[in-house]
Amino acid sequence: MKKYLYFFFLLLTIPSYNLYATIGDDIISPVTNSEAQKVLLIGASTTLIASFFKNTLIKKMQKDLYEDQPLCCKLTAPGNAYLQILPNILYSLSYGLNFYLNDNEDSKRKAIGMAKATLYSGMMTEILKHSIYEKRPNGGGNSSFPSGHTTSAFAFASFVASEHPWYVGVPAYILASYVGFCRMHDNKHYLQDVMAGATIGMSYGVAMSLKSKEDAEKKSAFIITPTEELKGVAVKYTLQF
Repeated sequence: MKKYLYFFFLLLTIPSYNLYATIGDDIISPVTNSEAQKVLLIGASTTLIASFFKNTLIKKMQKDLYEDQPLCCKLTAPGNAYLQILPNILYSLSYGLNFYLNDNEDSKRKAIGMAKATLYSGMMTEILKHSIYEKRPNGGGNSSFPSGHTTSAFAFASFVASEHPWYVGVPAYILASYVGFCRMHDNKHYLQDVMAGATIGMSYGVAMSLKSKEDAEKKSAFIITPTEELKGVAVKYTLQF
């Protein structure tokens, strides 16, 4: 959980943002958002199918992958060490900095959205890890399902793909897929662990992007107008959805 502390700190320090007012809606957003629901349905279905073949075909394929080692450890080290979280941090940091320097509200929205997608998806993954308690394929601990590295990587990729053109989103997804592959290549996770992590990350990335855009479209106005008839002022508040 230490790697998610940065995003929690970011949410607390960005001004004019009420963290606690919407946290409940944010956490359940993958279930309430129609686009994120599609991600959950497809991801959960494929993860379930992969789990059925865990002890047969897929296990043999992963064993062969680990024994053949098509990539050397130097090529998989970035995916296992820092590429699962560094892009998320740099994205939030760069847009957060742009907000502070230029007072750009859209940059604030993107910084917060990425932080929330990473934080909430990571929290959900950690809860599942300590609830399901599945042993890793290499025997190193009982926190195999889901893959936390893959969760963070796909939270980044899906949020970027929702916010930017396809030629930015596609490389982000390639990077996330590389992280997931590294976890299986080095025998840290089963296929279903990676698929479950990708599903959780993508659902929150999509949900946080769409929800932040919807919230930004809500316009409010507080107008005080002097009135001769009332010999005072009239107060008008409007909220547009």
